Amino acid sequence: MSSTRENPGIPLVGLNGKLKKYKTLENEAGDSPPGRFETVGSRLARRKELFVKRKRSSDVALIFALFGILLMVTQTELTAAKVYHRSSLPSHLMKMAITASTVALLIFLGIYHRLDIQLFIVNNCVDDWRIPLTARRIIQITFEIIVCSIHPIPGDFDTTWPATVAEGEHYRKLRVPLDTILALPMFLRLFLVCRFIMLHSKLYEDASSQSLGALNRIHFNFRFIFKSLMTMYPDYVLTIIMIVSFIIASWVLRLCEMSDTADESVHSNLLNTMWLVAITFLSVGYGDIKPSTYCGRGIAVITGMMGAGCTALVVAVLARKLELSRSEKYVHDFVLDVNLDKRLKNEAANVMKSGWFIYKFRKLKANSSMALSYQTKLLEAIYNIRQIKAAQRRLVDASITMTEVNKTQNEASRSIEIIRCKQLTLEEKVDNLESKIMSLHDKINAILKILKE
Repeated sequence: MSSTRENPGIPLVGLNGKLKKYKTLENEAGDSPPGRFETVGSRLARRKELFVKRKRSSDVALIFALFGILLMVTQTELTAAKVYHRSSLPSHLMKMAITASTVALLIFLGIYHRLDIQLFIVNNCVDDWRIPLTARRIIQITFEIIVCSIHPIPGDFDTTWPATVAEGEHYRKLRVPLDTILALPMFLRLFLVCRFIMLHSKLYEDASSQSLGALNRIHFNFRFIFKSLMTMYPDYVLTIIMIVSFIIASWVLRLCEMSDTADESVHSNLLNTMWLVAITFLSVGYGDIKPSTYCGRGIAVITGMMGAGCTALVVAVLARKLELSRSEKYVHDFVLDVNLDKRLKNEAANVMKSGWFIYKFRKLKANSSMALSYQTKLLEAIYNIRQIKAAQRRLVDASITMTEVNKTQNEASRSIEIIRCKQLTLEEKVDNLESKIMSLHDKINAILKILKE
């Protein structure tokens, strides 16, 4: 244990971002203690400051990422509309702005990971910054830097890729601008949205939630945050995912298919690509519009997979939304039980009524056709009574779910525990009473001995 003593007059957390007066506490000799000998208050203050700075750097990185994507989309649309050529000065200026936003994005990504490493050092009380740099973290940082560094470069460069060969078509190569190939991976920067959602989640920011998760070995990563959001707001989350995926897939498919001069009038229209994405997403596939490049086919395959996943999620959400709650199920079962009781009483009355008329017509020995009709009604009423009783039994079986079984088991366990406590108390009282009786018996025997003497 450290011999450094904490000053109780200094709070345990930082105040308004001012970390200077909580960084280190001087000991009696006036020397600042090293990092691993920092007090709890200084570590908590530094952790809070690092957490806030990391969140801000992530927010700024997301802003630059979205700004770069917006500039890329604007530059591509203006070039496709032939407002200016790719070799003109406005195009170079737009691409230089995209490059500047990419450089700023990489800088803030580096700041984010540096703060993340410092936060790991503070949380785990380590001294060497190389300890957090595991192989997995290095691969993650490298992958993020590579993904975020891809962007259209200034200049007019072209390349070729093969077009799809369908029935009745010949093999051909398409001349594609290099900007198209470099623009597609820019949408991978949207992974920063997941990080933004995680860092701004109330579950992630709450210290009590973090402590509870640590006790239960739960990591507060994006997967856990996404599951909690799907549990609380499934309709909103699914709607946002489907709309954003639909818009991005439509524009990316248009970008891939725009290079085919043979079908340029079809695929250059955004409404046509939206139609193709929609019928692929919904697994309809009319076939009136089809992709003519391998890039477009890949986007169509990814869209179909996303559609299958979203359809499964929608079905699961609708099934949970349409399911009756516990109180609603109690009310529904009560109403059905009341209706079945009414029908049972009516059918019992019909049995008595039909039996009386059968007895009457047979006693009078007249109008045998009426007796037969009432006999039919009697058999029908008996059959209905059996069906109603079977429905009541099914209703009772359906009303007993695992929740009721668990509740009944808990109540039975609680009752048994109460009875056991009362039994122990009763045994203690009986033992005390027995000891007192024995003591009284001994005293009476002593008195008798004295009287005899």
